[in-house]
Amino acid sequence: MTPMLDVAIIGAGLSGLALAERLQDGRRNIAIFEARERCGGRILTHTLPEPELALDLGPTWLWPDRQPRIAGLAARLGLKLFRQWDGGHSLYQIDPRQVPSLYIDVETHAGSRRIEGGCGQLIDGLLKRLPDGMLHLQHRLLSLTDRQTHIDLVFATANGDRQLRARQVVLATPPRILAETIRYEPALPAKFMKILRDTPTWMAAHAKVLLVYEQAFWRRYGFSGNALLRYPGAVLAELYDACPSAPKAAVLFGFFGLPAAARAYYRDNLEEMVVQQLTGLFGEEAANPLRVIIQDWSTETFTATGADQIPLTVHPAYGQAPLQLDHWRDKLYFCGTETAAQAGGYLEGALEAAERVYKALTLTD
Repeated sequence: MTPMLDVAIIGAGLSGLALAERLQDGRRNIAIFEARERCGGRILTHTLPEPELALDLGPTWLWPDRQPRIAGLAARLGLKLFRQWDGGHSLYQIDPRQVPSLYIDVETHAGSRRIEGGCGQLIDGLLKRLPDGMLHLQHRLLSLTDRQTHIDLVFATANGDRQLRARQVVLATPPRILAETIRYEPALPAKFMKILRDTPTWMAAHAKVLLVYEQAFWRRYGFSGNALLRYPGAVLAELYDACPSAPKAAVLFGFFGLPAAARAYYRDNLEEMVVQQLTGLFGEEAANPLRVIIQDWSTETFTATGADQIPLTVHPAYGQAPLQLDHWRDKLYFCGTETAAQAGGYLEGALEAAERVYKALTLTD
């Protein structure tokens, strides 16, 4: 007989792990299933042993003054926060053939903080609070079948398909992924499937680059490290200081201005193109980074779909009402930051969604 779970959580990102932590009370048989070989979803912190650095390739900032959930979680996990460096002049360039304009940026990161050791500390902290055996990596959900009293789940694993049963299922994965990769029996309503497909995955079209240097030469010359590069064909469209709080090494990070198709075309030359652009901005000291690390989220199978290849120009209105309701008579729930009404897309939104689903599940006990 296939084992019966009380709650199956699909997705081991911030939302899924936060929900699992809140649900464990000794009364429920809970399991988390993640398609990747790692946890965290779009939270991805890359660590370097030499120099010792933690580099955020996904979310970087939080705003404690207006994001109480993520601030509270960071405090509960004992994480240290530090201010984003914004001292000095920032650069604004609309023509690569002209000298950039200088301005003082007091708004972009007002009230923002970074996590000492990277945002991955949130994931590591939550994992330490979960019991052994709850998490199952490399489990890609293929289908869900409503059996009235429970839901049948079928996963693809390294050892073949695996079938399980659960009284309730929570999908803590980007809505477009849920629409494109899972078979629902009976089929979910066409209007609801359209909502899933029409909900953009936050940051899925973007790519980040981090460049490690021996020294923060830009600070020495009175620059903040911030730059807005607003001209056609700009390799990077935004640039920021990403140095750790302690002076172990120096780091810049940028968001690519090139769309996903152009990044794919120039993939073998992207590092050279980035360094060339930064050398034009800051001079020869930018020409020889110790490391260049690129994370292109548009190529992540479990983050982006074909519909996510075009960058968003405005922050979407997330948290549509149907995504916040139960389906299949209190057995199927949708979680994840794109389902949050107030802070959709942000780390705060992931926790907002987990809080909503937790309350719904406890009401059905």
